[in-house]
Amino acid sequence: MKKVVFFALALIFLAGCGNTSRRSSSTEFQTTLKLNWIFSGSFAPEAFAKKEFAKVNNLDLTIEQGGMGIDPLRLVRDNEFGVAAADEILRANDRGADFVIIGVINYDSPACFIALESDNIRAPQDFVGRTVGILPFGSTGIIYQILLRRNNIDRSSITEVTVYPDLRVFIAGNTHQIHPAFIYDETVTLENEGIRFNVIEPRDFGVRFKGLCYFTTANTIRNNPELAQTFINTVAAGMNAAIKEPEKAMAALKELAPDISEERELQVWRRAIPYYQGYNNQPLTSDIESWIDMIEELRTFNEIRNTPDLNRVLNFRFIEQYYSKKR
Repeated sequence: MKKVVFFALALIFLAGCGNTSRRSSSTEFQTTLKLNWIFSGSFAPEAFAKKEFAKVNNLDLTIEQGGMGIDPLRLVRDNEFGVAAADEILRANDRGADFVIIGVINYDSPACFIALESDNIRAPQDFVGRTVGILPFGSTGIIYQILLRRNNIDRSSITEVTVYPDLRVFIAGNTHQIHPAFIYDETVTLENEGIRFNVIEPRDFGVRFKGLCYFTTANTIRNNPELAQTFINTVAAGMNAAIKEPEKAMAALKELAPDISEERELQVWRRAIPYYQGYNNQPLTSDIESWIDMIEELRTFNEIRNTPDLNRVLNFRFIEQYYSKKR
């Protein structure tokens, strides 16, 4: 009899250990959000969500920053969530992963290209005969290729060099005149240093490309939809509140990442807000039709081999449910 009781207790213990999305404390759910980059102003909404809205939604939320060489697509497991660029998620699925996008952070990618004002580069046509910096990671490389194709520019007329995010080499002007950037990051650095520059934004020249997204595994959607809904409720609330109250959101980020420059990152977040407004001014939302053009471009450049089933890879029912209850 003792053996039977012991065995039953052991099974209960193991069952509890196996479900990492729930916890028997003051919060019903727990999960981890894995970012694609180091803490900066653009992650103020996540910090605000953790501080102000996680407990309200009965969620114990851990946020892990990323960085060079840290790929959330390799790290996110069932009952966890990540931030990654839309094209990177599609590419991973094309190679056999089974991720689902549940929220679109940047309806339009913030990827852009910057040039010193003195070089008089204002449009893709001005790239001809110049040297363009190419990042060895991220989405700007494919966006650059689409930009050239859409504007009938021969790539062989341009010199390309591999660069990294450090702006000092670009500012020196010895290696390249055109630098890939995020419109709400490097531009702030240049302005704070008093450097005059021009921005070439791909969407102004016919390129519509999705940016960062929240994603999780298909297993999470199938087996733990309550967690997915709770996560979306939390980050959507954080996003909307961060847009309305940038200073409070930045204070929350400062608590999470004490080493940041609060003044500088507040500038970043204020500039980022237009890229976080979502579809029809509802943050994290998107229509499905606007993805078709990007997918065709990814196939044209052999970034993906197959046309994904958008009804499978895009699941917006959680964010739609969030807004339906807000009405």
